[in-house]
Amino acid sequence: MRPIKLAFLCSAASLLLFACTGNNKSNSTEAHQKEIIEKTQNFPAGTVMLIVRGKTKLSEEAFLKIAKEREPQFEATPGLIQKYYIKTNTQGEYGGVYIWDSIESLKKFKESELAATIGDAYQLIEAPSTEVIEIMFELRP
Repeated sequence: MRPIKLAFLCSAASLLLFACTGNNKSNSTEAHQKEIIEKTQNFPAGTVMLIVRGKTKLSEEAFLKIAKEREPQFEATPGLIQKYYIKTNTQGEYGGVYIWDSIESLKKFKESELAATIGDAYQLIEAPSTEVIEIMFELRP
């Protein structure tokens, strides 16, 4: 069994707001992103989970088609251990649960072209809700 690390929960509304705004970032969005980065500067080393939920005008079928088309790009993303595609109980709300090998990998992804195109690709109609969570230990290594 791995030693249990100190749990650290960083709720970050709009951590992936960049994904919804594409190239049209406002000064307030950029300031918020800097604030999020500062909050994660002292994030403990180790595996982290990012949970993202966003609303789209796409049908489930269209959402899944786009997700499948983009799957190889996510598979090639350094540091991304796993990504789960989710559908919530709210009409038109889908998301992803990302498992990262480190907060550094998550930060690098945030700056990638792939991340920058998420909002446009899935036609998100509002900023997604996000949460970054440190994984303390796993049940089955």
